[in-house]
Amino acid sequence: MTNFKAVVVEDIHANRLVVLAVKEKENEINIRLAQEGEVPDFLATRAIKEGEGVYVTIKNRETWKVDAGADIQAGVSVGTGEDGKIVEVFGEGATPIIGYSINAANAEEVVSYVRNVKGGGEGVPGPQDSIGDKGATGAKGDKGADGFPTEEQWYELVARVETLEG
Repeated sequence: MTNFKAVVVEDIHANRLVVLAVKEKENEINIRLAQEGEVPDFLATRAIKEGEGVYVTIKNRETWKVDAGADIQAGVSVGTGEDGKIVEVFGEGATPIIGYSINAANAEEVVSYVRNVKGGGEGVPGPQDSIGDKGATGAKGDKGADGFPTEEQWYELVARVETLEG
């Protein structure tokens, strides 16, 4: 978990998607409401006002609770809609998928979704001269364990699977 201070550049309601804003001042982090089609960086867990200094805490949560911009079914792909709300996403050329809903919700209700942001494709390779020479090969390490879990680890894994599968 990590946190940092940021300045809000517009009023943001609770349960809305938020992104980093273009820097207003040097050495100051700014945040704003996510716009339609953007991939969110953060989630507002309370209402915040323009000009307010807030501490952003990154908790690496896999699920977020966000206001629905329209009726949403359970188990459908979702993306960022207007006003930092989420909407269902269908077909190619649609809003980028940011996850999938885990409950149904009517417009303006809170819907939980599992974050599922994927990369935007292949990046540009870096310059070749930034790669150093390959170093000498080191000594071979000791042979590791057999790769099987201990009995305690096995029962913990079984319990997790049973919890997930009901």
